[in-house]
Amino acid sequence: MEKMTQERIGRNDSIFRDANEGIRAAAEEHGADFRVPFICECADPECRELVLLTVEEYRRVRQDPRWFVNALGHQVAAQGAADVIARYDGYLVVEKTGRAGEVAEELDGASGG
Repeated sequence: MEKMTQERIGRNDSIFRDANEGIRAAAEEHGADFRVPFICECADPECRELVLLTVEEYRRVRQDPRWFVNALGHQVAAQGAADVIARYDGYLVVEKTGRAGEVAEELDGASGG
């Protein structure tokens, strides 16, 4: 896969991750102790699928800047630039690899993630 494509994938995923950080913050502020709808963080810029996680589940995903929440089956949008590292009821956790992973790390550090 060409470097530019992997860079775009890392950037697209990070945009969704930034939006989810706002959702997480609002859920924490309101003391949500139930599953909250988060946006799928796959590489498809048109994806609007929601996945349900508790704030704690999302916080665990955010432990690593290369990890992202994907709806089931959406890992294919990464075109080989992500490995599924965990499967849960209704969602996957994927790890970005190669240049996509590097970009995800760079953008996570830039946004204070």
